Amino acid sequence: MRVTDRIIQVGGKWGSGFLAANVFFLLDSKLTVVDTGFKGRALPILKEARLHGYRASDIANVIITHHHADHMGSLAGLEKLTGAKVVAHHSDAPYIDGTQPQPGPSRPAWLGKALSPFHGLWSCAPAEVDIPANDSDELPILGGIKVLHTPGHTPGSISLYLKQERALIVGDLLANRFGLSLPSRMFTVNLAQEIESINRILSLDLEVVCFGHGPPLTHNARESISRLAHKYEGKFVRVSKQ
Repeated sequence: MRVTDRIIQVGGKWGSGFLAANVFFLLDSKLTVVDTGFKGRALPILKEARLHGYRASDIANVIITHHHADHMGSLAGLEKLTGAKVVAHHSDAPYIDGTQPQPGPSRPAWLGKALSPFHGLWSCAPAEVDIPANDSDELPILGGIKVLHTPGHTPGSISLYLKQERALIVGDLLANRFGLSLPSRMFTVNLAQEIESINRILSLDLEVVCFGHGPPLTHNARESISRLAHKYEGKFVRVSKQ
């Protein structure tokens, strides 16, 4: 799906749906890939890149919005095949490079403990983070992509603001499977912080928002997000304890 002239959402059975995450191509003189889906998707990503005129050596960067396995599962394979530089927030870097083990469900607490023997279900091969990003960093891609630290789902979740496209790639800050919603609460570490991050992006000049799960909003995205934020106004404490 071509979202804008410079953003392509790679979907299909392996790129979207309930058991994987969307992958995005940012088209420039070199190709930037945002997120990689579950493990086993590296070759399909390269095949899709060739359809758009890019070879493996043309993939210069892979940006990971957060450390969950459905977003970074194929990162190690893609990094090996392309030599691309990996960009991620420094708070999530230890989970990406294997310094810290991938955590399981965040809530309810008893479920995470009960499932701890099965951590292999959500773990994935580690990959080196070449560029540890910080809030407000600007990446020299497509005239400048601003990194926004939007924690809540994970400590180092980021969103990517493409000013020239009036577009934002949010990872799992929000979901759009059956309409706009919060992400999976089971895997969100801090729901109150999640709502704060959603409110933060409302200050941007937005027309398009791309999600890790579900189709993009291509018209009046800011207004739709504002309505969702209003729904949770005054409920931050309650949400954070769920």
